[in-house]
Amino acid sequence: MTLEPITALLSKCIGVDAKILGDRALGRAVERRRMACGASDLEAYLTLLQTVPSEFDALVEQIVIPETWFFRDRKPFDFLVDFVRSEWLLKPGTTRLQVLSVPCATGEEPYSIAIALLEAGLAANRFDIDAIDLSHISIAKAQNAIYGKHSFRGKEWIEQHRYFQPIESKYIVCSKVRDAVNFQQGNLLEIFANSSLQYDIIFCRNLLIYIEPLACHQILNTLHRLLAPEGLLFVGASEMGKIPSDRFLYLRQPFTFAYRKMDSVSLRRCTTRLERPKHETALQSAFLASQSGIFSAARSPQLTIASTATPRSSIPSTINAASPSEFQKAKAFADAGHLEAAIDCCKAYLEHHSTNADAYALLGTLYEATARYEQGERSFQKALYLQPKHDEALMHLALLKESRGDAIGAARLRQRMQKLQ
Repeated sequence: MTLEPITALLSKCIGVDAKILGDRALGRAVERRRMACGASDLEAYLTLLQTVPSEFDALVEQIVIPETWFFRDRKPFDFLVDFVRSEWLLKPGTTRLQVLSVPCATGEEPYSIAIALLEAGLAANRFDIDAIDLSHISIAKAQNAIYGKHSFRGKEWIEQHRYFQPIESKYIVCSKVRDAVNFQQGNLLEIFANSSLQYDIIFCRNLLIYIEPLACHQILNTLHRLLAPEGLLFVGASEMGKIPSDRFLYLRQPFTFAYRKMDSVSLRRCTTRLERPKHETALQSAFLASQSGIFSAARSPQLTIASTATPRSSIPSTINAASPSEFQKAKAFADAGHLEAAIDCCKAYLEHHSTNADAYALLGTLYEATARYEQGERSFQKALYLQPKHDEALMHLALLKESRGDAIGAARLRQRMQKLQ
């Protein structure tokens, strides 16, 4: 018997995409649990999974990835504070801000949200945070609210002593923050199947990358229903390509990856201060582009257009005339949305300039934007071989590894990025 019936069961029950987890990782998890419960072979273990709920839960614990830390990625929390101060607090008749964090893993994210809301000027009695995760173990750790140094990696977002108290060699979240978060174990789709709850803000970061298309569609439908009019949805950087543009309006803020519920937003609101595109660095433009379906040439941050590939026969000849080199042509084609032509120019340029790290990084971003992830990864690796501190290549490669479940590889790359800051 192969792993296929087990992966089908996992897909049916929790929507997980086995291809993202990887056959080796899933195989190791299944083998550990099979041996732990004494099943003679995979067929016997499958029977256990189908008949013993606690064993199914135990296998899920083996395959979930509770990789998180306080104020992970930082910028969404800066944006949250800005949103509350400049928009939410100015709304007439507002009562309590309702927030959902799913998956919440071991609690660092919902506690970070609570701290950010307090920093924004909201009193603790003016907001509620519901936090949900599939893992019993993660929920127990979150409710315990005691964390080691690993949960505070990266740059400090707020003075630690203001919201955490030392306890032996660890830290416990202060009671004001703990009391603001309501934790619940369960499946998002099951918990909210018949719910009429509405949230002003939903953090759903790094869930969709592990979910197969059908389940992803169901989750997005649920999130859209749960969002209040003009509600905000935060996702992970690797998940932006999964968000339907006809239902969610992308808020172009560097490294934030936030959307507003579309059905109650007029086009006029796109010009408000929070939604107006800011000037982005070249790194931010390239990074945002490959994750959201928008591509901006790596060295021309002010030009952005849709990334839908255009047939070569319809490419305007003015682009060719205006570009002095194949590399410049590649960037011009990318800005104009002609991704296949841009790839051809990049490859032609690299035939004679094989030590140009920027060209490999641009090629990797183009491959990524056209869903050729393996080729993109190889291009980013070549860029790093030539220039080990190439920030764009480091960031893109970390996201690619994270999106396919290589949390260790992604963490190592992120550590390299932090040392460069």
